[in-house]
Amino acid sequence: MDTRSEMKLFHVGVFCLLFSLIGISAHAELFIFGQITGDTTGLCSDAFLMDVTQQNGQALFTFTNNCDNGGVLGRIFIRENDLITFNSIYDQSDGVSFSDPDYRNAMLPGGHDLGFTPHNTYAIEADPARPKNGLHYQDFVTVLFDMNDGFMFTDLIDSISGGTMGIGLHVQALPGGASASFTATAIPEPATLMLLGIGAFLVQRKRRDTAQ
Repeated sequence: MDTRSEMKLFHVGVFCLLFSLIGISAHAELFIFGQITGDTTGLCSDAFLMDVTQQNGQALFTFTNNCDNGGVLGRIFIRENDLITFNSIYDQSDGVSFSDPDYRNAMLPGGHDLGFTPHNTYAIEADPARPKNGLHYQDFVTVLFDMNDGFMFTDLIDSISGGTMGIGLHVQALPGGASASFTATAIPEPATLMLLGIGAFLVQRKRRDTAQ
C-alpha cells in the first residue's frame, strides 16, 4: 500500500472515530455516476460523487470531482420534476464558477434514450468557460433546491435511486482530450458509502479551509 493510500485510510479512520464519539447523524445519501458515452479508460470508479443532504425543507446537492485524471466537470443536467425547485448555487470551491440553470434546450449528450431531451431538462453549468471554471480534481459545487409541497426527502432519494429523476454530468478534458457523459445510476454498498462520504467531506473542508 502506498503512502497516499495509507494517509487516506488514516483520515477515514479518524473521522469514523470522531463521528462515533460525538454521535453526528445526518439525513444524506451519496451517489456515484456511471459513464454512458465515450470510451475513456483509467478513470476512478468513484470519479464523480453526488452527496444529497436534507436541510430543513430543502435539499443540498454537492457534486465533487474525486479523480486526479477525471477531466473537468462542466455541466450538470437535471430532468424537470415535481419534487424540487432550484434555489441557488449554495457553495463552490475557489476558482470554480457555476451559474444558475440554463433552460435553453439543455440536453445531456448521449442521454436522449434516458429521457434527457431539450423539452424536459435544464443544465447548471460552469460559466463562462466550462473546462476552465468547472470542477477539477478535489473541486466541488453545492446546489440548493427547495422541496416542493407534498414531497419528503425520502421521496427525492427514492426517485434518484430508481432513475425516475435523472441527473447527468458532462465532463470535458478527459485523457486524450475526450469528453463523456455520466448519469447517477450506481449506488455503492453502505460500507462504501460511508467511506466515500467521509472522503467527500474531507475534500470540502480542505477546500474551504484553504479559501479562508
